[in-house]
Amino acid sequence: MKKILLAAVAVAAVLAASCKCNQEGETLDFLPENITAKGTLVIEGGGDRIAPILNKIIEKGGGPENCKLLVIPFASQVEDTGERQAAEFRALGCKNADFIKCPKDSIDSPESLAKLDGVTAIFLSGGDQSRLKDYLNGTKFFDKMLQIYKDGGVIGGTSAGAAIQSRIMLTGRQVNPGPDDESPYFNEIKSNYVETKEGFGFLDNIIIDQHFIARRRQVRLINVLLDNPGYRGIGIDEECAVVVNPDNTIEIVGTGCAMMFEPYKKGEDGSNAHSFKLTVLYPGDKYNI
Repeated sequence: MKKILLAAVAVAAVLAASCKCNQEGETLDFLPENITAKGTLVIEGGGDRIAPILNKIIEKGGGPENCKLLVIPFASQVEDTGERQAAEFRALGCKNADFIKCPKDSIDSPESLAKLDGVTAIFLSGGDQSRLKDYLNGTKFFDKMLQIYKDGGVIGGTSAGAAIQSRIMLTGRQVNPGPDDESPYFNEIKSNYVETKEGFGFLDNIIIDQHFIARRRQVRLINVLLDNPGYRGIGIDEECAVVVNPDNTIEIVGTGCAMMFEPYKKGEDGSNAHSFKLTVLYPGDKYNI
């Protein structure tokens, strides 16, 4: 709790220093999120893969007896990632949890595509989200994966597997870093500072950041939101997941918390030009998006 409170104070200080305070009666103004898929997203902020989050994926995928789950480990360069994570789901009672392992040039082979047959839940492992995007971009495998989600399946993911789920994807790198920019933290508010690429786009107008409080990424997300007016951001901490339901609601599961940033409408006089509403969401909380 102390970690969460300190991070919230830091965010408040950044917002106060970088924007005008909103006045009573002002309205929020952001691009709407219109979920059209019948499926569910379970977006975990990283850290340990804890039972409440993995069980939520199994539950949404049909329950222990009926969930057919596939781990997609291509973001990771650790050899046994897929095997280990599939075993974690089986240990929680998922009767049919498997993983895929193949070279990039074989991703659209009949054998690889067959791995998705009958799948009701997919889990995207952590690692490097750019690597995962390069692996699946423009493939029949991704198209089939997307169709599973549209038809009612579950897409879960942690860390890199979380960041890639938004259309605007944080890569974790700075734009044109200098020789002194070796810190993993983003310590300034300035334009064109944080590198982004196009992600999978399961969320079109909400930008995801992960390991959010543990790695002090509040300033990083604020920079991206300032570069992309009208977008909202949600920072998800470790051992926390945001469950995105097909009715345009989210719920929080796990032990950590998430932070939703929503921009206020800019006034004709320039007021609220860089002002956000900050909502801290704890496990059990629900929120309309």
